[in-house]
Amino acid sequence: MASSTGDQSQAVRNGLRTKVLTLHSMNPRVRQVEYAVRGPIVQRALELEQELRQGVKKPFTEVIRANIGDAQAMGQRPITFLRQVLALCVNPDLLTSPSFPDDAKKRAERILQACGGHSLGAYSVSSGIQLIREDVAQYIERRDGGIPADPNNVFLSTGASDAIVTVLKLLVAGEGHTRTGVLIPIPQYPLYSATLAELGAVQVDYYLDEERAWALDVSELHRALCQARGHCHPRALCVINPGNPTGQVQTRECIEAVIRFAFEERLFLLADEVYQDNVYAAGSQFHSFKKVLMEMGPPYAGQQELASFHSTSKGYMGECGFLGGYVEVVNMDAAVQQQMLKLMSVRLCPPVPGQALLDLVVSPPAPTDPSFVQFQAERQAVLAELAAKAKLTEQVFNEAPGISCNPVQGAMYSFPRVQLPPGGGRAQVRRGRGCRVGSGGQASLPDDCLFTGAGPGPRHVLLPAPPGGDRHLRGAWERLWAAGRHLPLPDDHSAPLGETAAAAGEAEQISCQIHPRVLLSPAGARLGAPDCVLRGPGGSGAHCTCSCCLAGGGGGWAPASLQVPNKAVWQSDSREEVLAAAWSAPTCLPFLQA
Repeated sequence: MASSTGDQSQAVRNGLRTKVLTLHSMNPRVRQVEYAVRGPIVQRALELEQELRQGVKKPFTEVIRANIGDAQAMGQRPITFLRQVLALCVNPDLLTSPSFPDDAKKRAERILQACGGHSLGAYSVSSGIQLIREDVAQYIERRDGGIPADPNNVFLSTGASDAIVTVLKLLVAGEGHTRTGVLIPIPQYPLYSATLAELGAVQVDYYLDEERAWALDVSELHRALCQARGHCHPRALCVINPGNPTGQVQTRECIEAVIRFAFEERLFLLADEVYQDNVYAAGSQFHSFKKVLMEMGPPYAGQQELASFHSTSKGYMGECGFLGGYVEVVNMDAAVQQQMLKLMSVRLCPPVPGQALLDLVVSPPAPTDPSFVQFQAERQAVLAELAAKAKLTEQVFNEAPGISCNPVQGAMYSFPRVQLPPGGGRAQVRRGRGCRVGSGGQASLPDDCLFTGAGPGPRHVLLPAPPGGDRHLRGAWERLWAAGRHLPLPDDHSAPLGETAAAAGEAEQISCQIHPRVLLSPAGARLGAPDCVLRGPGGSGAHCTCSCCLAGGGGGWAPASLQVPNKAVWQSDSREEVLAAAWSAPTCLPFLQA
């Protein structure tokens, strides 16, 4: 009774009740979660956008969103056939309209027949509409050259992220030294680190080899595993292929080696394959883990546990908002599979419109269908533009001062590295002002600061390059060009084995203030790509006409002038002089990192 009275007195101070739920009393694991894709820097960007709309004067005119691969937010047009069928499903009254092709109407009717009450507004079963699961299984069979896929092993989900979290929940167990450890790639997509923190699992970092185009080295997996076994129980290995954020496409030989490693070390494999349609580089080819596993034969094919994930958010579709996705499980214990279904049942079902969209993605128009020609043309146009931008972005970054970038083989991002000059970076940092960066990527930013966050991994920035986003992509290029080699970046991950001194140096840099400088012309001036010669005297009609600038959409976009903070307009025919002037102008813009 005394204890209860004491608790009540603690809860009442100065006649006011304290909150039941506070930062101190809340779930400590939630406090540990960090998700840079939508973290404090993104929140500040939203505030800045609101202030700009309200007419608040800033030394910049827009916020460039490079924090997430949201293609349609950056200007990509939806695929016509997908939207036609979805419109018909949402409003069946349109089925009598002559504005829609017959094959779109038939597809909509087929989907609606499989829905409860013939309506997209009804719940489905928790694992997803059976018809759509069957279509997904048939898609996997076609993709993998006829290797069977069982629809009972396919579970639809609220995007791939939801399925990944579900499988990780099944894997996490133990306390102390027996806690589940999960090997994840560094650089990484922050979903994994955030989820593992929330679940109380141990994040085991393995480092991709930047010098070999972000290759996955099995010897590095061995290093990470051996080091982790001293403080946790590693039970799972995650591979992202094609890579997010690093853009590499793993070879078949690499995938075979990873499967052997996982089998020998008794690790559950998670294959994040949401970018499987996004492969651009000559000689690169997507190989699904399921296909390689089955073709390896016994003992791997019949025993190695695998969950592979796909989504409607990436690829040529870019339909992020519909949150369609699935997971296929292979060699999962039948009793555990039932537990996974139970876990999904708690959330009732994935969004049914997202399920309908997924069905269209895995079963697109056939060559004999009326919509095929337009669908194929739109699909190829998106993928071709992505491939062109992947190459162009690589070229631009590799010619920029202090920046290097590996070939973008796949996915939707370039991941350039910013080189700090030996001995000079720290001095430059300390002369700056305003941006204080914490070890977790937290920052107190002046409104005109370019900052990359700390999401994917060390010493890099990430730049999405979706179709239709030319203006934003070029704006981001300009800011990185102007920042050049003087941009200090934090490293929020522990250094690989044997680099503790380097890690200590990085930690010291993190505590410094930064003030990188970025070109911004309120009048709208734009710099050309690094190999451009800026034509003419720099007047309003002077534009760059090189093929590099025209590749992203034509028209030229680089008048050789810029406006500095004192409102004077500076002009030159020299690219070098323009860059030098850009560096001298402290007009900066937040550059957000996913």
